[in-house]
Amino acid sequence: MKVKIAFLLPALFLFFLPLAFSQTDFGYQEEPEKQDVFVDYAYFRDGDNWRLEIYYKIINDKMTFVKDQDKFKASYEIELILFYKGKQYTASSHEEEFAVDTYQETQSATAFLTNQVNLFVPAGEYKLSFTLNDHNSNRVSKSEQMIPLPSTRIDEPLFSGLELARGVEESKDSSKFTKRGEKIIPSVSDLFGDPEGFFWIYFELYGILPARRVEDYRLDYELEGSDKGIVLKDTSSATLLPAFDQTLYGFKKIDLSSVPDQACTIRLKLFDRRGNLIAKAQKELKVEWSPLYQVNTNWDRAVDLLRYVASDKELKELRETKGKEERIKKWREFWKSKDPTPDTPENELMDEYYKRVKYANEHFGIYDKKGYKTDMGMVYVKFGPPDEVERHPFELDVRAYQVWYYYRLNRKFLFVDVNGYGEYELRYPYDGRR
Repeated sequence: MKVKIAFLLPALFLFFLPLAFSQTDFGYQEEPEKQDVFVDYAYFRDGDNWRLEIYYKIINDKMTFVKDQDKFKASYEIELILFYKGKQYTASSHEEEFAVDTYQETQSATAFLTNQVNLFVPAGEYKLSFTLNDHNSNRVSKSEQMIPLPSTRIDEPLFSGLELARGVEESKDSSKFTKRGEKIIPSVSDLFGDPEGFFWIYFELYGILPARRVEDYRLDYELEGSDKGIVLKDTSSATLLPAFDQTLYGFKKIDLSSVPDQACTIRLKLFDRRGNLIAKAQKELKVEWSPLYQVNTNWDRAVDLLRYVASDKELKELRETKGKEERIKKWREFWKSKDPTPDTPENELMDEYYKRVKYANEHFGIYDKKGYKTDMGMVYVKFGPPDEVERHPFELDVRAYQVWYYYRLNRKFLFVDVNGYGEYELRYPYDGRR
């Protein structure tokens, strides 16, 4: 068992070089560092233009706070520039500050501020440049994304952009988050999982007069998984509400409790009474559950995930554990026994292990096999990112293969695409050890 732990610990303190686009890659792309700020958008018709709502979320521990009497305050400026056909179309800048009560809140990786800026623009394809300047540290964070806005001509039914939200609640005020009498808190990061286990969609529909019967239409909600299969579907009469401006609108709560970790696409489809598709909209999102959530909901899978860090004896004991509370206790005791720094709140080994499992699932999965169960996934989880990857994808009369080099461990691994469908198998002997 000590050997397996030793495989993981050295990688906790390594600096990994970025992935290069060449036959030989020095370093292997790890997950990016947690973002300072998340940016998202949705759009809604406003006369002949679109009201483009730009949402941003700032994580507390990525900002610098200063003590101000009995509060801790962060101060920042955001700048938004919208480009059209390579030229600046419009820009907006705002200075803001927010305060928290305790020092612990300033260090929180789960507490955040969400805000919104509105721009009014015609149809077209735009590039948004978003800049955050932390006044207390002068740290600057930037992001860019493309924003396509369709024509506002209503020749046929047309959806607005889809706003994904973490909460919808009745509101009597007129804040920037209020729509149709409801306060809608945008998710911004579009990453969902526990603790909520759900998200909301707010949307508007144009080109259907409220005078016509809503029952003449059918509205389908589909959640498509990363393998293009439908993992969730709800078909019912269109739950649409008429607004004073001849717009229909709707809310929908999507329960994710049965959806495993994966990238997904949420789609709305509007059909007429004859079953013809007359309008559709979609948005990308990710579902990601914490390890403890999986312990609560899928014990067998939670134990199987430990295959590269637990001994056969430990796996057997965990599998035989009965009862929800006892399972949680055993799982926590297992990871506590592996904690390299037991006197601190963090368990670096556990965090690194699940980080690698996540990366393996996202990059090495094939068909219905999870990435961590593949040979490449196994090596990645046990040994971390290779120091060098030698790729041979196109060689005459030779199957595609890769060689992973771990210079720090004096090891290398050979993977061959034996069936030509992208599932690389580990070939023996590779270095005589595992």
